[in-house]
Amino acid sequence: MTATLPTSLPSEAPGRGGPQETSVLRRLLAQRSATVALAMVVLLVLIALAAPLITWAAGTSPTEFHSEAVDSALGGLPRGTAGGISTAHWLGVEPGNGRDILARVVYGARISLLIALLATALSVALGTALGLAAGFFGGWTDMVVGRLMDLLMSFPALIFMIALISAAPGVNRQLLLVIVLGFFGWPYVGRIVRGQAMVLARGEFVAAARVLGASRRALLVREVLPNLSGPILVVATMSIPGYVATEAGLSFLGIGVRPPTPSWGQMIATAVPWYAADPVYFLVPGAFLFVTVLAFNVLGDAVRDALDPRSRHR
Repeated sequence: MTATLPTSLPSEAPGRGGPQETSVLRRLLAQRSATVALAMVVLLVLIALAAPLITWAAGTSPTEFHSEAVDSALGGLPRGTAGGISTAHWLGVEPGNGRDILARVVYGARISLLIALLATALSVALGTALGLAAGFFGGWTDMVVGRLMDLLMSFPALIFMIALISAAPGVNRQLLLVIVLGFFGWPYVGRIVRGQAMVLARGEFVAAARVLGASRRALLVREVLPNLSGPILVVATMSIPGYVATEAGLSFLGIGVRPPTPSWGQMIATAVPWYAADPVYFLVPGAFLFVTVLAFNVLGDAVRDALDPRSRHR
């Protein structure tokens, strides 16, 4: 359940800024699927940011119990139809305890996206720094970083995540998930950045800058790194859905986000025993998870195609 990254990425042409960025944006927005995916991503981010406002408007909270909304005589099933959907509870309530599903779903979006974005930032930062050093300097630096990447990529990451998180009950789960996901995710980013950096380091524009007396730091920061922005953007975009799914999977297993903090995976796990009697409780968080992962995957593919239009014909 680690992030799934593309095996190949577009190579940036030397140069940066200006008309090239405009043409990339134009190609991205010209794809209908990309526009829809981008709109969905923006909407999900807005929902996550506006979670307190949404719950305030709905008059509830993600941890508030509504015993009057469930029928104890029926084992705790929500009163009414479709899982207790009403003007008071727009998406119904949880069976057994009556917590508002809308409130828990929007706060679950906050948790899932926050963990995924921070884990992506950590993995991209580590992968870019180490991959860039390995690809540009080569030699023993490349050997050490390369062996470290091979070691982490061959390690059973999921088993280690489960063992580590289970063995640290008192640690902040969200922070631990970010660190563990980012740590095991950076080698995939580093391998891609390393390959691109090796090509760019041997480019004519780098050789010309070196002849003009540019230092190694200047070559890295001003020449090589800006031309890696495209591949890094694609990797980051396509890492997010993998981390969202991984967080949901770990929470589903009971070792992710700790209750009562809401999480989509945690909600799906709780809904499993009720899916026959109250399918709405199962479908709502599942639908949010599905749409989020799909939207980011489609957007990542679209960004890759916009940066390298030839990839659509390969």
